Amino acid sequence: MQQEIFQPQDTFDPKWYIFKNLEIGKLYASLPIADLGKCLPPPESQGAPRWLSNQGMFGLMFLKHYLNCSDKKLIERFNTDWSLQFFCQKVLGPDQYIKDMNLPSRVRSYISTHADLNQLQAILLTHWKGDIENTINLMSYYLFANISISNPL
Repeated sequence: MQQEIFQPQDTFDPKWYIFKNLEIGKLYASLPIADLGKCLPPPESQGAPRWLSNQGMFGLMFLKHYLNCSDKKLIERFNTDWSLQFFCQKVLGPDQYIKDMNLPSRVRSYISTHADLNQLQAILLTHWKGDIENTINLMSYYLFANISISNPL
């Protein structure tokens, strides 16, 4: 597997410019993917290389919800749709494809184990603050929801 020196957006691929103008590209631009990726530990240098960067893992989770499809369908689409690959910052080579249909489940499990939910919510809230009318009520809702779920009466 090749190591990427440049991210897909750093290259002069005409598909990147098409991607930026598609609905999925506009969704990508509205997400703080780089900040979310910092919530996970850096990849280990030992062992098999990962398919996705930390940012790509969060991208895959947003796509899972956005496309509303099974893990298997998501990976099938990822293997054949360059816009999903751009979204996850992992453009596959012509001879590459992901065989692991459980990758989204493993990514979900990894994020839930290694990321701090409060930090993720703070990043999203800060990023979208101008788009949310009443952040205090929203923060209270999340706080109450977390307390209610973790401490049911």
